[in-house]
Amino acid sequence: MNIRKLALETLLKIDYDGAYSNLEIKRTLQRFPIKDEDRRLYLNIVYGCLQNQIYLDYLIKQQSSRPVNKLHKEVSEILRIAIYQLYFLDKIPNYAIVNEAVNLAAEIQPQAKGFINGVVRNIMRKIEKDGKEFKFENWDNEKEALSIRYSVPLWIVHKYYEVYGVERAESIIPLLNEKPLFTVRCNTLKTSKDQLIQDFQDAGVEAISGNLSPNAIHLTNLGIFESNIENSHLYREGHFLIQDQAAMLTVERLNPKLGDRVLDMCAAPGGKTTYLSQMMENQGQIIGRDVYANRLKLIEQSMQRLKCTNIILEDQDGCDFSLADEASFDKILLDAPCTGLGVIRRKPEIKYHSTKEGRKALVKIQATLLENAVRYLKPGGELLYSTCTINKDENENQISKLLAKFPQLQIIPDQNGNDYTYTSPLMDGCDSFFMCLLKK
Repeated sequence: MNIRKLALETLLKIDYDGAYSNLEIKRTLQRFPIKDEDRRLYLNIVYGCLQNQIYLDYLIKQQSSRPVNKLHKEVSEILRIAIYQLYFLDKIPNYAIVNEAVNLAAEIQPQAKGFINGVVRNIMRKIEKDGKEFKFENWDNEKEALSIRYSVPLWIVHKYYEVYGVERAESIIPLLNEKPLFTVRCNTLKTSKDQLIQDFQDAGVEAISGNLSPNAIHLTNLGIFESNIENSHLYREGHFLIQDQAAMLTVERLNPKLGDRVLDMCAAPGGKTTYLSQMMENQGQIIGRDVYANRLKLIEQSMQRLKCTNIILEDQDGCDFSLADEASFDKILLDAPCTGLGVIRRKPEIKYHSTKEGRKALVKIQATLLENAVRYLKPGGELLYSTCTINKDENENQISKLLAKFPQLQIIPDQNGNDYTYTSPLMDGCDSFFMCLLKK
């Protein structure tokens, strides 16, 4: 099986057909029997090309007589695959990389064989002469240099500086191309954290307690276990759920009590919904809603596996106000649809596909969801608003507009006295989330 051709087909679907990287990769790996070594190469190439696309195109531009955006899409992707291997994968001989690129071109775009061969060989000569190191000192604009080297569009780089300040932003941006920690949540409805750590260790997996959530466990040296983790008896028996610590913190910040009536307004795929149930020890009631009925099935599957029994699922658009729900919930979790700029380590294509029109539409949806959530709260009830983005228009600015419209609301500061909480990869490797707790 030609792994590079498989990677090419995947990248074309993600970059040009709008496929989601995680879903497309999962489909591909399910369709084709790939041995472990080839599987690693496939994942390295696909994620590497997505994570480094701006940088790879910058390198191509230096050696190409034609602008990258004017090249045929297959030609662009073949060049990216070859150059990614030259710069980031040390175990593959350069001659093999060139040969594979030319052979792939001969099959897919035969008229471009000579062009691809020339560009790749020119880049090889540049590496021999200048090395692979990106020389930040040659750039006057530090933000532009970071944008190119780490393939983060400049407008997103500015957002990170705006939220985290210069020092932290410059530490976070290089991490956006790193593989995130593999973190799971211990399901205390079925087992204890100490027992689960021991069970992982007995299976040959190093398990380390997370620093932010009492139920978080980081798994390392997974090997083949990572790709088959959902087939392990510990997973099938509901002892854990794969979840980042930032997502766990949103539920812990809301802190539902045992007898509460709780609404999860945008519940799918259900990680936070089931954590609400876990924290409530299957007491009280949780209403989990989502606009897509097929996504509710994912929650139902998790409920059964994790033995969460106090959740009622409803197919309902959170933007449609329900008069029957007015002032009827003690706690509400609104993890709103957003631009996802805080999870680009997991879905790197997000950073290339975001548009101004799309962001404006999301802001409007978020505002409607927030206003409905406030009306659903009982007096004295609490609302946790969260996103996995670092765009202030979707975060602080939404809260400011909401407080102006509903003066009876007040912000409950976090443990550090901050009205607004941002997580980041600098905090035990977690995703970048925003959260704010409000009381009616």
